[in-house]
Amino acid sequence: MSEISVAHGWQHILDEAVAEAAALPEEWCFEIVKAETVDGALKISTTYVSGDVPLDDHLPSDSKLPHPFRAMMRIREAARQKSLVTCECCGRIGRLVGSGDDARVRCAAHVDVVDAMGWVPPADVMFETDEEALAHFLDDYGGGLDAMQELSQDGDDDTRH
Repeated sequence: MSEISVAHGWQHILDEAVAEAAALPEEWCFEIVKAETVDGALKISTTYVSGDVPLDDHLPSDSKLPHPFRAMMRIREAARQKSLVTCECCGRIGRLVGSGDDARVRCAAHVDVVDAMGWVPPADVMFETDEEALAHFLDDYGGGLDAMQELSQDGDDDTRH
C-alpha cells in the first residue's frame, strides 16, 4: 500500500478503513490509494479488480454475491460518517464548520484552525485524551474532592462570619 497522509485526528479512521480493506478477499486486489477532504469530510479512493463478478443489485440482499464495489462503498461511507463527527486536528468529537471549500470538522478547541494537515499537537501536552487527564487529576486530588463534597453535604455553605 502506498503512503497516505491524513490529518492527525483522522488517522484512526484511515487505519480502520485500511484494516477493513485488508480483510477483503485477496483476489480483489483491493487497495486504498488516496484520502482527501471533500466538503469537510474524509473521502477515500480505492482500486480493485472485480473480474467477471456481476453487480447483482437487482437481486434481494440475501441472494447477492460479495462484490468489491459494495465493499468500497461501505468502507468509504463508514469513513465519511465517522469523519463528519471527528475533529480533524485531535480526533475528539467535532462538528462541521463552514461550507464548500471552507468546510472542516473541528472540536471547540480547534475551531479556529484552518489547516489541519499543518497543525501539530503541542509537544508539552502530558495526556493524549481528556479521560487520561481527568484520571490523573482524580489520582492527585480525588481525596480533596471527596472531603469538599462531604463538607457541602454537612450543611457548610461556605459563608464566613
